Amino acid sequence: MLFISYSCSPKDKVHLEFDPRSTNEKAIKLSEIADDISYIILDDSVPIGFINSNIRCISNSIFFSVLDVGILEYNRKGEFKKKIGSIGRGPGEYTSYVDFTVDEKSGTVYIRDRGGIIIAYSEMGTYSRSFSLPGIADHIRTIELKDSRIFVFNYLQFEGVKYSWIVLDTLGNIIDKKERSEPIFTSRFSGSYGTYKYRDKLAYWNSYSDTVLSFSPDLSTEVSLLITPGEHRLPKSEVDVSDLSQYLHVWQIFETNRFFIITCTYKKPSLILIEKNGGKSYRSYLEVERKGITSDMVGGLENDLDGGTKFLPKGYFEENGREYLIGLVEPVTLETRIAGSEFKNIIPKYPKKKEELERLADNLKDTDNPILVLVRLN
Repeated sequence: MLFISYSCSPKDKVHLEFDPRSTNEKAIKLSEIADDISYIILDDSVPIGFINSNIRCISNSIFFSVLDVGILEYNRKGEFKKKIGSIGRGPGEYTSYVDFTVDEKSGTVYIRDRGGIIIAYSEMGTYSRSFSLPGIADHIRTIELKDSRIFVFNYLQFEGVKYSWIVLDTLGNIIDKKERSEPIFTSRFSGSYGTYKYRDKLAYWNSYSDTVLSFSPDLSTEVSLLITPGEHRLPKSEVDVSDLSQYLHVWQIFETNRFFIITCTYKKPSLILIEKNGGKSYRSYLEVERKGITSDMVGGLENDLDGGTKFLPKGYFEENGREYLIGLVEPVTLETRIAGSEFKNIIPKYPKKKEELERLADNLKDTDNPILVLVRLN
């Protein structure tokens, strides 16, 4: 079912269509989309294990959610600045913190907690306020902030969910809301939900919708990307969770000037780039890496800029008119790559950067925190 009913304006149109069954198998190299790569070593003030994919690069700060630790802020040199709030069940604490957003103007951090609660923390990382929306947003799945407005997106697979999305001001007052257009359904599988920003728009997607929906500053909506309907889509009913590989499962979507970038699983985990001009697509196969009770995707685009590890984008931002993708690499993974014969024999696009990468790896320990990778798009 297409969520065309979200849009009533004649300007709305589908720009591109994504069909995972017919994606081009050809992979591309990093040098074909980027002209620079750099690394930020996160200091060891706080031991970091698993980092969730919701990485935010805002001004001189980088925010991310760390399993069993909470929301952390580092500067662009990798120096620890502060922890935002704390995990717990007391006043001003949070129990769920995977999903958060940051106000670029005020520095306020908003965290989606359990029970339909949104908690705000000041620029100093201290508790400011919280609010909930009983009967309207009892089942919040993800939030995003843009133009001093908080966009709240609900889970769809619960019978009591009346609204697909709600827009609030930063005090929790309702600005707008959208009643769900799809029939009520239930499922044991929650699916994935996500947002991303591109230029002046905020985009939203979920596993049960066939569209990536974009909000303009005036809150009008249009379809940015159509995901082809078919038997590969998650059914709006009970799902056999023992075999999900037959269904398309989207983990992340980004949009750049040139591409839609999609991390997904359909038959095999994949990173897919779709050119906006012409719709040509490229696929790089990924692997699932188990990390204790968690798992993560590894692999990505072949790094022929400096010969380092493959690059898997986990975030996107614009700065001074240039576009950047953010990735992560574990120290032991980078060390293993540098010590291998393939790295020693490779002649990358930037040989001096290869030498810099070797020096960086020489100073790493296996127990060091993950390394942020910034790739500048051309």
